[in-house]
Amino acid sequence: MTALPHLELSDHRSPFDEAVLIVDGHEEETITIECSNARGLAQELIRYVNNQERVLTALTAAELVLAAVEKGKIAPELLHSIGALCKQLKELTGAAA
Repeated sequence: MTALPHLELSDHRSPFDEAVLIVDGHEEETITIECSNARGLAQELIRYVNNQERVLTALTAAELVLAAVEKGKIAPELLHSIGALCKQLKELTGAAA
């Protein structure tokens, strides 16, 4: 899987409901979102995209743990570390309630 580019929110101000994302720090490469709550949506998208590697790491770890559970070979500390990783990921992406 190809890594996604790093995104950041531009300080672009507009009278319209839109947000401009800068791709990999290149101000000439942008993504414009035009919709209701564009800035909020852009901030959420940035959190998910910029944490893609951590999301894949957590999913891979969870997959390995579930496979170990199925085989009856699981250590409690491994379950705890996966839980901690998932909690951290939720916080990083803003998914924590």
